[in-house]
Amino acid sequence: MTTRDAETGVTPQAALVTPRTMGVIGLGHIDMVPGAAAHPATYAFPTIIRWLAPDLLEPALRADPQLYPIVLAQARELVTAGADMVMTTCGYFTPYQRDLTRDLRIPVLTSALTQLPSIQNLIGAGKVLIVAANATGVDSRCLTAAGAVDHDRIVVRGLENPGPFQEQVLAAGGLHDIPAIITQTVDLVRQAVTEDPDISAVCLECGDLTLTSEALREQIGLPTFDYVTAADWFYASTHSPR
Repeated sequence: MTTRDAETGVTPQAALVTPRTMGVIGLGHIDMVPGAAAHPATYAFPTIIRWLAPDLLEPALRADPQLYPIVLAQARELVTAGADMVMTTCGYFTPYQRDLTRDLRIPVLTSALTQLPSIQNLIGAGKVLIVAANATGVDSRCLTAAGAVDHDRIVVRGLENPGPFQEQVLAAGGLHDIPAIITQTVDLVRQAVTEDPDISAVCLECGDLTLTSEALREQIGLPTFDYVTAADWFYASTHSPR
């Protein structure tokens, strides 16, 4: 320890520990609430949030390649604003993972689906249930970009049909009845597990579905992964309070 360190009471190790900031890109089609992936109160660390324009929801749901420059521009704006890492909150942005890491040259997490390789390793021969905003969007391109190694061990169920999630999220009505979305999601997962008992874990594709994670863990009893589990792991890898 130097004389200055002794005077200030700061050890060299402590001096190296500086708070990192995560930049988060959300879809701006509805107002976010705490607990959703694009709300700063959801996280226990500093964040900067930016939202895409509301009219970009439809191309986002199919990871339209023409949307990539817009996502990249938002990510660069976050970096300029002080973000040390960037996370997007739409699972259909998973195909952008490699390009974003190349173009930003900082750590990037595009999707909760990037947890799939670890989840598959954790559950052995079991299957992973992906709960998606729209099941058709979780295609082989998306799964491959996420690093999933055995697509036969993945089951996808979507919430695109008429119901609380479609009305409040996909139709941009606003999150005005979260308990209804929770009930719908729990019922969907329970039915999927009944139909396929090999399902051993759940991964939530949509950033708004983090609002259902606690209920799924309590009522279904399976390991449930979402943007919060991904973000906590991501942030911890770059910052330690010790």
